Amino acid sequence: MKKYKLVTILSLLSLLISIFLSNNIVNAQNAISLSITPPIFEVMIKPDKEIRQVFSIENLGGDTILTPKVVYFVPSDENGNVDLTENLAPDWVMYDKNPFTIKSTEKIDVSLVISPPEGTSETDHFLTLVFETDKPTDILEENASFYKTQIGSNILLTISKDGNPKKSAEITTFKAPIIIDSLSNINYSLILQNNGNSFWKPTGKIIVQGTNLNSTLTLAPLNVLSGYSRKIPCINNEELIDCKIAKKPLIGIYRANLEFRMDESAEIKKTEVTTFAFPFSLMAISLFLVLLILNLKKYLTKKR
Repeated sequence: MKKYKLVTILSLLSLLISIFLSNNIVNAQNAISLSITPPIFEVMIKPDKEIRQVFSIENLGGDTILTPKVVYFVPSDENGNVDLTENLAPDWVMYDKNPFTIKSTEKIDVSLVISPPEGTSETDHFLTLVFETDKPTDILEENASFYKTQIGSNILLTISKDGNPKKSAEITTFKAPIIIDSLSNINYSLILQNNGNSFWKPTGKIIVQGTNLNSTLTLAPLNVLSGYSRKIPCINNEELIDCKIAKKPLIGIYRANLEFRMDESAEIKKTEVTTFAFPFSLMAISLFLVLLILNLKKYLTKKR
């Protein structure tokens, strides 16, 4: 009888585990996993001209229905993050607005036509082509009014009559510690402001020279949008890094010269900051050792 009960319990456990695993497999198969190419589209166009761009949507999850729309975005901070708005793109940004079904492992191309009419103002338009799932879902495939899956591609669009929009840059912040301990690294902070009519990327470097240093940091060529400012890190082998000198300075003065261009423009922006390095930690350690030795000698003298 006990053997029969044990077999029954094991059978029930096996059934529950099978159901649990089966549900997990179904949920994994139906999970939403989308990718879009290109992830960003940068273009300049003259009024009364037309450009067509194809975006590819690939579905690595379960079947789903997507609804496309093109809306404006605004930068949310100085680190390159953005917020989507509810404002739709102008009617001269044309695409098929109808929802469509994309099956698992399927890849679908979506065409976008940009055709600003004559007289369109020369300015930038910051847009995002968004694809949104047909209904709110969560990872367990239950309706959830608080969650919708979206994927999008940012579109940086410049309208220019002559192909030479006004570009203007201001160095809002370029700073480093005025005084630093010799056992510390020198960190540089850079924020650039775009006061022109078109976005641009900084192309430049920070050259640091001092007692035991002659080093160059390369600025990351990130987009600075017109009317906004952005923190600019440095780059090393395509990896974004802090603008920091790896080698620790000795005692002395260290000058950092910043110079950059806006894209390929001839104008060069320059400025510099100075840092004084002094071995405070080494001095403190040396002082501590001297005092320790003196006290030790004093103690030994008294003991005699």
